[in-house]
Parts: sequence; structure tokens; C-alpha cells
Amino acid sequence: MREKQLKIVGTVLAVCLCATACGSTASTTTEDNTVNSETKEASTEQASVVQSQETAEVSQDAKETSVDNFTVTYLDDGTVMLSDYRGDEESIIVPGEVNAKSVTVIESNTFANHAELKSVILPDSLIEIKSNAFINCNNITNVQFGNSLEIIGNGAFSSTKIESINFPESIKEIGDVAFCWNPIKELNTPHNLELVIVYIKEIKINAFNGCVQLKEVTMEDGVEVIGESAFKGCDVLEKVTLASTVQSIGSDAFRECPKLKEIFIPESVTEIDPYAFYMSENVTIYTPAGSYAESFAIENNIPYVNQ
Repeated sequence: MREKQLKIVGTVLAVCLCATACGSTASTTTEDNTVNSETKEASTEQASVVQSQETAEVSQDAKETSVDNFTVTYLDDGTVMLSDYRGDEESIIVPGEVNAKSVTVIESNTFANHAELKSVILPDSLIEIKSNAFINCNNITNVQFGNSLEIIGNGAFSSTKIESINFPESIKEIGDVAFCWNPIKELNTPHNLELVIVYIKEIKINAFNGCVQLKEVTMEDGVEVIGESAFKGCDVLEKVTLASTVQSIGSDAFRECPKLKEIFIPESVTEIDPYAFYMSENVTIYTPAGSYAESFAIENNIPYVNQ
């Protein structure tokens, strides 16, 4: 089995990057799990470091308290969730512990609408970022993910200035429009320039919609569903190679991709919506002889090549 990797190369997950957003080419690192438009590090001298050692005393029965610039909720599993960020710094380092308890969750809307934020470093203890956690943080260019992150909720980073994303290998789920309306150009795993739709079973609705710089996508085994409008409006997308585990391609999945010339569809695919390639008039389907994709191409007058 090939090493897991997903490649989104060229001038590009967002996971819903809308056509109105576009930015300058961003360099990416392969050593950090970083989302970075300028490959800048948030130094501890510049960052507002939220230190768990300086927390208030909390009774054994308390379920919620205020610590520094966060509301802290004590979860049943012995860890804590952060919410309601009230700071005003440009750069912050989110703590990995509060009162000797690991921070595992960032609640919905925790950092929403904090336009002053430019750089965020998340702890290795963090497992889930809930919906809209960083929505409308219009000036964020750099987010460094910890190495235990599994879930990024719906709309979590919508409407930021993120251009490049490095996901940790722990990632399992990326929600609908999680990175919508961002100028994202590149998505990477830590080890190489090949990317993220690894470890994920479904590319959800609008996941990469309007990713106007995305040029090439390669998916590794594990992906099963390409959701509705997942790559709609990717203006410069030229080549897509689907994982050998993909089973279905949703409506408008590759709609309005005028430069899409090659899509490699495996024989595992048994369902393709009739509008999957609507207004993508230059596409040729590459697929094994006798496959469902071949029949689809014939029925819809789409050029195909057997491989």
C-alpha cells in the first residue's frame, strides 16, 4: 500500500475556498503542522501566551470557570474545553493545560470575529475544534495545529486569510465549509508536499468550492465520497486522481472547472451524479474498461480513455 498522502499542489483544501478570495503564493513547511500564508512563526515574545499555571482556584465541583481570557469548561473525561476568548492580541499560544487538566476541545465560536488575530498556535493536546471556532477572523494568516487534532468542525476557519495548510496525521474529519472564503493555495501533510485528503472518508459539501488557485489534486486510499460542489469553481484545476476507494461523486462536484483536463476515476466508483462535471467542458475521464465511469462518460458524451 502506498504511503498515505494527498496532494493539492500548485497555486491552490480549503475546505471550501470561495472564488472571491485569492492571494499571493505562500511557502509551506513540512516540519510543522502549520497553516501559513507567509511561513511566519509566532514567537513567544510576540504572542499572548495563556499560561495555565496562573489560573484561579476552582472547587472540585465546579464545571465552568474563567481563566485568563477564556471560559473553561471541565469535561466528564477529565479534560477541559476552552470557549469565549476575550483577548485582543494579534498572536496567541493556546495552552495545553488548565489547572493541570489537558485542553482537548475548542468550543464553537470561541474566537469568532476577532479581526485582530493574525497568528494562532494550538496545543498538541487539542483533539477537536468545533464549528465556527475561528470564523470571520479576517486577518489570520498563520495557524499551527497540534499533532493530536482529529476534528475540525463546520465553518471553523471560514473567512480568514489562510493560504497554506499543514494538517497533522491525526486528522480524521473536516467539516462542511471549514475553510470557506479563504485564499488557500496549498495543503500539506507534515512529511512532504502531498496532502490531506488522507485519513478522511468523505470530502464534504463545498469543501474546496472556489479554490481558485488549486491546480492538482491526488487522493489516497480511504476517501469514499466526493460531496456536492466539493471542487466547484476551481478555476485552474487541471488534474484530479481519485483514491481507489472512492464510491460516489456528488452533484456539481467538479462544476465550472474550465481547465480540468484529466480525472482518473477508479472502478470502485458506482455512482456519479449527472451534473458532476457540469460546465467543465474540457474534461476527459480516465478509467478502466467496463467500469461504471466508462458507462457514465458514454451516456453523457464525455471523452474517456481506458487505462
